[in-house]
Amino acid sequence: MDIHAPKMMDFGLRHVNLLYIWLLVATLSCIGTLTLAVYRLYFHPLARFPGPRLAAATNWYEVYYELVHKGGSQYAAKIRQLHAQYGPIVRINPGEISVNDAEFHDELYAPYPAVRYRDPSFSALLATNNGSFGTADHYIHRQRRIAYNPFFAASNLAAAEELMAQKVDHMCDLLWSRREEQPNIWTYLAALSFDSLFTMAFGRPLDLLDNLPLAQECNATVELLATSPPVYRLFPGLVPLAEKLPVAILRRLSVHIARVFNLHQLILQAAERSVQEKADEKRSKSSPETLFSVIRRSKTTEDEKAISRMSHEGVEMFMATFTSGRTMTHGLYYLHTHPDVLSTLRAEIAQVYPTSGDQMSFKTLNTMPYLRAVVKEILRITFPVGCRVPMVCDESMNYGEWAIPANTSISVNHRNLLFDPEVFVDPYKFCPERWLDEAHPIDEKRYFVVFGKGTRNCPGKEFATQLIQYTLATLLQRFEFQLSKDTIFERDVKVSRESLVTSPSKESHGIKLSIMAKR
Repeated sequence: MDIHAPKMMDFGLRHVNLLYIWLLVATLSCIGTLTLAVYRLYFHPLARFPGPRLAAATNWYEVYYELVHKGGSQYAAKIRQLHAQYGPIVRINPGEISVNDAEFHDELYAPYPAVRYRDPSFSALLATNNGSFGTADHYIHRQRRIAYNPFFAASNLAAAEELMAQKVDHMCDLLWSRREEQPNIWTYLAALSFDSLFTMAFGRPLDLLDNLPLAQECNATVELLATSPPVYRLFPGLVPLAEKLPVAILRRLSVHIARVFNLHQLILQAAERSVQEKADEKRSKSSPETLFSVIRRSKTTEDEKAISRMSHEGVEMFMATFTSGRTMTHGLYYLHTHPDVLSTLRAEIAQVYPTSGDQMSFKTLNTMPYLRAVVKEILRITFPVGCRVPMVCDESMNYGEWAIPANTSISVNHRNLLFDPEVFVDPYKFCPERWLDEAHPIDEKRYFVVFGKGTRNCPGKEFATQLIQYTLATLLQRFEFQLSKDTIFERDVKVSRESLVTSPSKESHGIKLSIMAKR
């Protein structure tokens, strides 16, 4: 008799049991998936809305276009195709409706007192669940916006003007001194944007213009998060998991994810320093009040003033300035490929500031109509924020014959309004004059939605506008640029991917400009 037979039998039984368990799990999983798909297709409250059946049945339809098709970040373009195929209202995933209509856009992104919740999955995009951007709840978001709104008030921006002017002057000095090295203009504009916001918000500079490697790392980190396919939104469970892991382990798993959380730590440290200092007592009237000082003196609850909570606001604002550097770089491209526009703009600048090096002011620049029109057109044609912004209403909403059930995610892509051919003639043409046409005025309140609309619009729109106007006007007043022949529109400029922000092809070499002379 073989004494090993019972052990071998036990071993075989264990394998049979494991195989049986795996088969059972797989079978139940398939049954569950099919049952869910049948429910979504035939019994879900959105079952009767038009759209592709696969998109209605599973989120993997969206995942394919966001992560796989043409390298990812293609679902916004696909949704436009779906509207062309199915009409102005389309079910684009099991729980979301997309509407392509300007009037409905007004209703969905209505200002206060309209109550609108943000789709929780969208709020996970930046991994800042305690920041205003990452807040899905309408009432908590409103409380947080009210607390920091004074930071972006006109008086605080005016107090920051000298700070920003000094940084622009320093950038110009560096660009001129390094002109023979062919400096990457985007790196300098990104450093300027990040450092201007950081200094204003946290009361101390990062000095990124003097530390270009750190500037490049910050830019690369934010660019990675902002232009990569929206993994956090599609798989929101990754955020709390990543937050619990040490940075050393994150770095082993992904250098990119580790960079994002390093940025979180950088802002957290700034928040801790801000709390330790009594900024209110030290601040002079000529310097801006910091973000955390504004929040701490607000009437919000003590929990909202916690360092970890406030740091998420700082992370969101720091990341948002990424679009300013990119917008200015693309603006220089469009100006140098449209010499008539460049000539007209320089003439307006010279009329107000005849001598190169004349100190500009926000107030005066705001009175220059052609400059304002140029900046609006740059923002429109580059449309920095490329993704849809799904909102949730706790009451049903009506669109034509369709009654959209309460608590449904609904979106209208802002980009569709910015390129509406009925409003913007030849919408893909760079034409600042369209904003000055008194015979055919553009309804800016409805159609200029670069910074969003309603209760969730961009709080820093005036900061960004003033920085872009001031910087572009200064650069054009002081320098002659030459656009490299190696810069190709289709590869380096044209929007090919629409994630949190828009971006060109992954094969892009970037926009290359050389400084040829002083003016």
